[in-house]
Amino acid sequence: MVRRFYLSLLACAMVVSVPMARGAASGGGPQGSGADRLSRIEHIVVIFQENHSFDNLYGSWEGVDGLAAAPRPRTIQVNQQGVAFTCLKQNDVNLTSPPLLALCSDTTGVPFTSHFFNEPFTIDDFIPPTATTCPNGLPNGTPGGCTKDLVHRFYQERYQLNDGQQNRYVTGSDSIGLTMGVYRTSDLPIYRFLHRDGHPHYAIGDRFFQSAIGGSFLNHQWLIAAATPVWPNAVNDGSANDLHSVVVLNSSLHLTLLVIIAFSDKDNGLSLVIENR
Repeated sequence: MVRRFYLSLLACAMVVSVPMARGAASGGGPQGSGADRLSRIEHIVVIFQENHSFDNLYGSWEGVDGLAAAPRPRTIQVNQQGVAFTCLKQNDVNLTSPPLLALCSDTTGVPFTSHFFNEPFTIDDFIPPTATTCPNGLPNGTPGGCTKDLVHRFYQERYQLNDGQQNRYVTGSDSIGLTMGVYRTSDLPIYRFLHRDGHPHYAIGDRFFQSAIGGSFLNHQWLIAAATPVWPNAVNDGSANDLHSVVVLNSSLHLTLLVIIAFSDKDNGLSLVIENR
């Protein structure tokens, strides 16, 4: 299966459906059929995780289509020219080198060093839940092990998907190498709850992805209404009241602009896709 790896996307809002049922344990054979089997389901729990993909949180849950099934070509990240990075550059202050020991040198573009090679890594090993980095990933905050936020908008996500190659998550994110970070699934409260003695039977929707490319608010609307809202006769004159996004294809521009502009206060005229032509 071709699956999205990390949206910084893609790393954006992710939905997981967990039916809780009597009489059919996860991975067990079918018991009954049709309406009879459906009637055994007591609850459907939807976990709407903003800025998380399925693999980012649940990718190591046993039996799921998760990290172990991710095709290697879709975990190797490339630069704008399509050249694979040697290392993952980091800009979260808890992941940069220093303070972490530099183990890797990258010369695919502007040279840099990093503690991280071009592969997924476990965030908990560097930013544990007890780290006082909340709410914005900076030290001397409150406990919780927060990281910096990741951009999760329509044009950035399209750029990161790269026509299905799924290898520009790093290049298209303001959080660069952090997009390849995952959490230790077995440490999650919901994992511990569903593995303790007497836990309810369950199944996990490991192929249940976000409905719309974009941010959390749009996906909230799709979760409830399965539709995108329409603004009839919206202003389209380039004024301050014009909220349309603008796509720019210009090889003379640098991808850094994508990040800078995407984090301004408004979306009007702020979303850029910049590719080499």
